[in-house]
Amino acid sequence: MTQELSKEELLDKIERTAQKYEEKYYGCARCTLLALQENLNLGDDLTFQASTPLSAGIAWRGETCGALLGGLLAIGLVTASKKIEDEPAFFDPMAEGFRLFRRFEKALGSSLCRDIQKAKFGRSFNLADPKEFEEFENAGGHAADGCPQVVGKAARLAAEFIMELREKQAIKD
Repeated sequence: MTQELSKEELLDKIERTAQKYEEKYYGCARCTLLALQENLNLGDDLTFQASTPLSAGIAWRGETCGALLGGLLAIGLVTASKKIEDEPAFFDPMAEGFRLFRRFEKALGSSLCRDIQKAKFGRSFNLADPKEFEEFENAGGHAADGCPQVVGKAARLAAEFIMELREKQAIKD
């Protein structure tokens, strides 16, 4: 018999897991999503695989933070319909995604990878350029207080949000 974790313990576990994955394996979108999948029973291997090119600001572009995108994918797994013709079911997931996006921006100051890099490291890096990727690493990019911290925070924010959604749904049912 296993002991069930409290909400706070589960959030801590998700945050630590996401951070650990980012430190060891890289890929902020997939590291965020995998920690959520494993701990909140979401998605499957294909969902995880599909998240991979969303990392580093979408395919190394420095645009929308991949950790946020991993969280948004998890929101979609919880709220979206499997049927394209289910038009009303399109709007609720969009609204929930918007809310998570706003929470992320409030917590991290921006949703853009390059802006988060500037705040953490004093500049942004072109992660597609091997020389700049090395500079990013030397600046602490994958040190515990670098991108892994962002990934952990994003996973925690998404997990809190998903738990709130599930609690609301349980009340309705």
